[in-house]
This record gives sequence, C-alpha cells and structure tokens, in this order.
Amino acid sequence: MTRHRTRAVRTLAFLAACAFAFTAGSAGVPLDEIRQVLREQALTAPAESRLHDLDATNLAIGLQAIDPAARYFPRALYRSPNQGRDAMSGIGAELLPSGDDLWLLPFQGGAAATAGLTDRARLRTIDGQSIAGLSLDEIAQRLRGAEGSQVVVGVEEADGGARRLTIERRSFRPLDVELVQPGAHRILRVREFVAGLTRPALLATVDFIENAGAGQSEQHPIILDLRDATGGDLFEALDIAALFLPEGAQLATLVARGGVTKTLRAPAGTDLEQPLILLIGPGTASAAEILAGILRDHGRARLVGQTTYGKCDSQTDVRLSDGSVLRFTNRAVRLPSGEHCSGVGIAPDLAVDTATLNDLSRLVPRAIGAAHVR
Repeated sequence: MTRHRTRAVRTLAFLAACAFAFTAGSAGVPLDEIRQVLREQALTAPAESRLHDLDATNLAIGLQAIDPAARYFPRALYRSPNQGRDAMSGIGAELLPSGDDLWLLPFQGGAAATAGLTDRARLRTIDGQSIAGLSLDEIAQRLRGAEGSQVVVGVEEADGGARRLTIERRSFRPLDVELVQPGAHRILRVREFVAGLTRPALLATVDFIENAGAGQSEQHPIILDLRDATGGDLFEALDIAALFLPEGAQLATLVARGGVTKTLRAPAGTDLEQPLILLIGPGTASAAEILAGILRDHGRARLVGQTTYGKCDSQTDVRLSDGSVLRFTNRAVRLPSGEHCSGVGIAPDLAVDTATLNDLSRLVPRAIGAAHVR
C-alpha cells in the first residue's frame, strides 16, 4: 500500500458500520446495468474484456481495474457526497491510518475535543490495552459505545507528549467548517465539500472572526486547513475558490469523454481580500486539491505542507434500478494553468517534514513566517 492509498481507509470512530468494509454478495448486484453505465458514461471507455470480467464476489477489485475511483454502494450503505453529516454519537473523532501509526482526528465540539484533544494525536491504547496487532475495525469497535459511557484513550501528541484522556461518549453534529483556533491565528478546517453548505459556512465563519477582530490594525491571514479534506462536491469547491477571485477569473476546465470541454469562471459576487494560506498534505484530495491548485495558479494563496493526493478528476453517482449506486469518473479537471494533477498532486510553495505537518503548533508559525501571500 502506498503512502497515498492509506488515506482511503480513513473511518469514523463513532459509526456503527463502515461502507468501505462492504463485500458484494453473489446475488442481487445489477452487473449488466453497471457494465452499461460504464460503457456509455465513463470518462474513458473501458475494454469490453474488463467489463465482462466484473463479478459480484470481487466487484470492488474489478471496478478499480477499470477506474481506480469507482465504487459500488448497496442501497443501505450509500451516503451522498451532497449530504451533510448527520448528528452522531461517540467519541467525536476520525481514525486515520498513516504508515505504522493510527491517528485520532478530533471534531470541534465533539467529545474528544471536550476532553482536551485539540488536534490530531497518535492512538496508543484503549482502556489501558495496547492497540498493537488490532485491525482498524477492531479498534473502531472498541472506541464505539452507548451515549454516556466512557472510554480511556492513551495518545501520543504530535510533539511527542503522552497522556491519557477519559472521553464520555455523547451526541454531537459535526460542523461544516471548524474554527480550530480562534484568535490571532484564524484556522478554518474543512474536511469535505458539501453542496450548498460549505460555502455559506465558510463565509459565516470568516464574518465571525472579522467581527471578533474589529478594531485591530493588523490584518491576519485566513488559514484554511485542508490537510484532511478528502473531496466532496466539486462545484462547491469551485464556488469557494470564486470567493477569493475577481469576476471572470478562470476556475477550471472540465474535460468529458471525447475531449469535450467546458471552462468555468468566477461569477460576480463576494470577493474576499484577506491574505490566504492553505495547509495541504497527502490527505488533501480531489475537490480540495483542485481548490488549492486554482488559488495557487492565480497567486491568491500560499500553499504550505506536503504534496497532495493526486486526483484532479470528477466522479458522478448513478443510482441503479435496485437503489444501489455506482460511483465512477466521468470528467477530468484541468486547472487554470492547464495542469491535470491526477497522479502527481499539487506541490506546496513551502514544504515541511511530516512531524511539522502533523503539529499545528509548529506548522502554523512556519506558514505565517513564509513569504508574503499575495
């Protein structure tokens, strides 16, 4: 498994089931429909031999041989990328495998954050027992529990300090945009782009911190944390890019099958003028890295961190006759420079080592101390 592919198994420690663990059964999968959809609509027409080889017992493998981003979701396990996160119950954190480590990523306002976990930390123990040798699903199961119950987690923070936290599981609703560290350093974290939700949440958060800092003579940059933004709705990301660009600025060119192109430009509207820094890394993928690439190409933001995942393509979801859903790549996305980042990613303007990338207390000063953003 490559450095990038570890990002694909990120899961939520408060969920009762994980869609990526699904293995298609031998019955009930509409294979003929799947073949026809891919034959007619995929960005690159698949070889008939690949389509013929699709089998319900190893469908995930067969689909990824055709399109690495393709996924099949039974009706009960499908969650639309245009659907915001529902209220959840649990420890309020995500699990992220990275190399030999497993990181806890707390949500603002969740139980883990309330217990004192303000940023990512390596998970070492659960209720006094080492997690060494446990599968990701076994670890997630141990972290789950009834609302009001407690779990004790041992963590090693990015600076190397170790501590134990008692977390009381409770309900909460993840924010579309998290204000991680209000004050002089305004850090806005986005984990995914949800149609109609992320842009207004970002505007509302920027307005809040502007009002809170009214009267200050110095204009601090907005720091947008995209280190764990795996993508979501492409057009929501484009709308956010447009917030920081003048009317008519080129956003992206969409390339469909046969080379059919459509160029999108920023509409008239809000033009946020604050200096802008984007924190990026291997977990920054799809719509998030397209956003980063657009703002970089226009010289509007300084990118700090590590090279992104490398997937400047757009997927679409097609609902099949039984209610299941097929997700596949239907468009390539070219940045204003003409670059297509798939397979290579977006490189930062200022590169940092992994220890710094994982530690906001070190990363933010490096970002602030970098050359002038605009």
